Amino acid sequence: MGATMIICDAGCQNKFVVDRFMSARIGGGVEKVYIVCPHCHREYVASYTDPEIRDLQIRIRRVQKRFANPRADRVKAAQREAEIQTQIKEKMEALRARIEGTHDDGE
Repeated sequence: MGATMIICDAGCQNKFVVDRFMSARIGGGVEKVYIVCPHCHREYVASYTDPEIRDLQIRIRRVQKRFANPRADRVKAAQREAEIQTQIKEKMEALRARIEGTHDDGE
């Protein structure tokens, strides 16, 4: 990841530069990927992953490598990539809701 300017919009409103994400195991095989404002220490979670999501991420990287192969069926690879990406998105959203206790209805 290249350096990115961030505004701590949920905290102190200061700007800061992020050049990498941090990660922490939070139990049950779940890993949290996040950044922290260096001024007020407000934490911003980018994502949560569990073993199943990490396996899907490995699988999608394998599929993406097919695009470099001139003999590969790129249409089939793109379809598979989209299928896996949808699975990852759904599972990440469900995991975040379970961990943070968020609901689709805004509660």
